[in-house]
Amino acid sequence: MTAAEADAAIQRIIDRHRAVDDPDLWQLDRDPANVLVYLQRHRGGLPRSVIEADLLDGFVLRVRLWWLGEEAELWLLERAHRLQVPPRRIGKLLGVRSRQGVHDRLRLARAKIARLRGEAPMATLKGPDQDKHAREARWIDRHRSEVLAVAQALVAHRDLLDVETAEWVVEIARDLRDDVVTPGSVQLIRFALADLASSAVFNELAIDHDLRAADTSWSALYASYPGEVE
Repeated sequence: MTAAEADAAIQRIIDRHRAVDDPDLWQLDRDPANVLVYLQRHRGGLPRSVIEADLLDGFVLRVRLWWLGEEAELWLLERAHRLQVPPRRIGKLLGVRSRQGVHDRLRLARAKIARLRGEAPMATLKGPDQDKHAREARWIDRHRSEVLAVAQALVAHRDLLDVETAEWVVEIARDLRDDVVTPGSVQLIRFALADLASSAVFNELAIDHDLRAADTSWSALYASYPGEVE
């Protein structure tokens, strides 16, 4: 539903209410959400034909708002993905319980918007995004063994981690078991080490502890990871 179609529906509503001398017409503006609120609050005393026509135009505005919401969610999910916001934090807001669930929601949002726009699904991945994914894949190919070594250290000492950090490590252990290294794996390790580094437990570790070595190795390693693409 385009902005022009929504504007036309609003104009029809305004014209109808002007024709019947609606005394509350001055409260009506051109924002779709506000117009729907207006229609809900100002029904009394209007001819049935006006109310029915308003309802049909109200559906136009509802679809327009739905479309804007879908586009907004895709933008938010993609922006959060680029900024590498922990999926767990996003999932809590969306009622999604797992990292994979958040990734699936992004994938489905891309496909849905592409379909509604009449595009091929991959068309929602812009050139710079595709380039970034390719660079991430090449980085993982070059540093796979180093990434796995850090992951193994985290999994081996997961009993030292707090509950929230351990949630990341459970998924890291699953990737290790499946011999999988993906951009998602890389971010899980980053999140877990960031949580660990800010914990009291980390400060109490011996200088030569495996987790300290893993954290130092990761700091140098992740510095070369492909960054955000605008």
